[in-house]
Amino acid sequence: MSQVGRPGRRPAPVPDPDSVLGCFARALRELRNQAGGPSYATLAREAARLGSPYSETSLRNAASGRVRPSWDAVAAFVQACAAFARTHPQRAEEIARDWSLPVLLDLWAVRWREASASAGPETPDEAPGPAAPRRDLPGNLPSALTGLVGRGQELAQGTGLLRTARLVTLTGVGGVGKTSLALRVAEEAAPWFPDGLWLVELAELTEQAMVGRAVAAVLGVQSNAGQEPLEAMAEALAGRRVLLVLDNCEHLLDATAAVTRSLLRAVPGLRVLATSRQPLDVTGERVLAIGPLPLPEETGADSAAVDLFVGRAQAVLPGFRLTAENRAAVVSVCRLLDGLPLALELAARRLRTLSVNDLLDRLDRRFLLLGSAGAERTAHPRHRTLSAVFDWSYELCSPAERAAWEQLSAASGGVSLTDAEALCAGGSTGPDSAFEAIAGLVDKSLLRRVETQGRTRLHLLETVRLYGRERLASSGREHEARRRHQDRYLGLARRAEEEYATPRQAEWLVRLAEEHANLRLALTHVPAEDDTLFEGAYALWLYWVASGKVGEGVHWMRPLAERHPRPPRAEPAPSWCRAQWSIAFVLLLHGDRAAAERVLDRLEPVIGREGDEWAGIRAALHQLRGLSAMVRGDVEQIEKHSSTALRLDGHRPGMLTAQQALAQLGVAASIRGAREEARDFFRRALELSEACGEIWHRSYLRWTLAIECAETGRVEEATTLLWRSLDLKRRLGDPLGAATVSETLAGVLAQRGEPRVAALLLGAAHATWQVAGAPQLWGISHLVHSRARNIGRIQRMLGDGSYQKEYRQGERLGLVRVLAALADERS
Repeated sequence: MSQVGRPGRRPAPVPDPDSVLGCFARALRELRNQAGGPSYATLAREAARLGSPYSETSLRNAASGRVRPSWDAVAAFVQACAAFARTHPQRAEEIARDWSLPVLLDLWAVRWREASASAGPETPDEAPGPAAPRRDLPGNLPSALTGLVGRGQELAQGTGLLRTARLVTLTGVGGVGKTSLALRVAEEAAPWFPDGLWLVELAELTEQAMVGRAVAAVLGVQSNAGQEPLEAMAEALAGRRVLLVLDNCEHLLDATAAVTRSLLRAVPGLRVLATSRQPLDVTGERVLAIGPLPLPEETGADSAAVDLFVGRAQAVLPGFRLTAENRAAVVSVCRLLDGLPLALELAARRLRTLSVNDLLDRLDRRFLLLGSAGAERTAHPRHRTLSAVFDWSYELCSPAERAAWEQLSAASGGVSLTDAEALCAGGSTGPDSAFEAIAGLVDKSLLRRVETQGRTRLHLLETVRLYGRERLASSGREHEARRRHQDRYLGLARRAEEEYATPRQAEWLVRLAEEHANLRLALTHVPAEDDTLFEGAYALWLYWVASGKVGEGVHWMRPLAERHPRPPRAEPAPSWCRAQWSIAFVLLLHGDRAAAERVLDRLEPVIGREGDEWAGIRAALHQLRGLSAMVRGDVEQIEKHSSTALRLDGHRPGMLTAQQALAQLGVAASIRGAREEARDFFRRALELSEACGEIWHRSYLRWTLAIECAETGRVEEATTLLWRSLDLKRRLGDPLGAATVSETLAGVLAQRGEPRVAALLLGAAHATWQVAGAPQLWGISHLVHSRARNIGRIQRMLGDGSYQKEYRQGERLGLVRVLAALADERS
């Protein structure tokens, strides 16, 4: 295989290389070369992976020099180049020095603003154009006492919006840094407003009627007898180009909107930049939502949030440095505080007393910890403590919005709009009222809205969620809220299980993956000995395996087995029995065969009752005994238990018992060398899979048939089957399944004379198993032996040094990237 990022076709020359746009385009091209010369197709994939879905053509155009690119396109280009550069670990020191993403984005934001300014404003005829910079501009903007960290993108976006829109509102949750950003945007835009930049601080005002008078007072405008303040301001500003910054508008929205609308209509040269926790909803308003600072990845410290925390820590503790010893704690602090600038600044001040680790240990009590003792003395009382910030937001909410905030705080990891409506509706609150309350929280920047595949998903920042949890706990409604959450999400798991043997299997597994955090939370709060718990635990068996989260499944399921080793009632319920089967399944695939067998040993004596439901549970138990025998390579026991499973009636569709038992019989026949018998079993299992429409087990059946083809020299047929299997794994989001199939594909590639690619693929698959904490190839003995033979053959073909080099490169790149590159070459 060639490089993962091929250079692609030669780019067209920049038409005017010495122009402003030409210089900017050449700089972007040089950045791409420094990153290792990825193709534009590779950059587009990286951008999409990072959440910026720009096409290959769009990114190529950004560096063409023919058009002025938008800031979003430039940011996507820069982020994609940085991400690709990080795939070259041999340049680790250079990457750490030159490819810090926050630094890069800030640098390119400055370059983009300079290029855009030099190229002229994109403004309508009546809008103010640029004027020469002046140092003596009238106004009252305060000078910044600290630098603006990590807001290069937002600064460029805000300045760009102010070029084309007469009203721009910066929205965001309290403490996110709207005011600081607005002041910097105003500074950047100063040359366009020769008649002044004026800041009107509304936080202290308590009545709507005060807004107009406050604006007039800041502008120094006095109305004559009988003259309205708005009329007097319009006269005073006539013919002038002025920027008005209205700060903290959220509690006076009606009056602020009315004053803004009237002034904009009366004064063509006026522009307004507002900050508010929700939009003003005035015609022509452009809203720029300001989120928290970018967070570091779990294993790195490269982020604006860390930069801000360290900078503020050094201001109160000059000797403070980010070191190998405190790096992990600093990263955790930044992540737990959601990258909220105010929270990070308050936390940094606590380092006068606490070490970073001490600070981290106390963040579960953050509203007490980040209180007045660490506050900025000159700050407004509503911004002096973390609790005060959210007390103010809570006061601005309606009763229905407060109830919705509290209910949604009982969730975790975000909720779909449909689930949010269901959770918040109840009692005297109907569906329509629930929706309005949710929409109100979105407008107030308390709920973040994300659109995924055309559907709305809602997220609370962790700090916002914890505040809601505290309010919920003091309301007396906590038990009710948690139970409603549990019923909703364990019910979701049960509905998913009903689709495990249907064409909607993949859709429902993806749905469960979206709700992973909520499912985990639901499992922890269900009362003991509750059928809801057992049904929910059973229903998740396929999710744990197909999502690659077997280790986490064991974490939650093993305690369940230990707490309930016997049926909770004298008359055992099928729900308890199915839960035990599910627990044994994930234990087995996690590598704890002894524990799985113990669970099955406890289960077997209580399932001898009459009826199809009990026969189906017995069949599932024998299927799992057969799988356990397959792990240890006991052909006789594989055949004994799998055959018994097939003879029993009452198979529950969601357990996929029959097709799994048939596949196990095929494996036993294959180990015995009975190739034709093995293929017959696999084909019969495949027929069952195709008849019901599921694809999880079908992907494994294509893989088993591919192994048979490879063993008999039909390499091309094996390759086709393996890629078809991988396509299904991709649809499912099944990383361990993809790793399993990739191990076999590596052997087939070696057969085809491609040992370097085979070694790369083996390394990438190995990294996937390591991350999941599951035994390689599920610990199945004949597969583990086959892998060892493949490795030996590939090492002999390459030599150990070259093999290790490719293998390590595969580990670093990861399976998703390696398979994507292989698929590109294959197509």
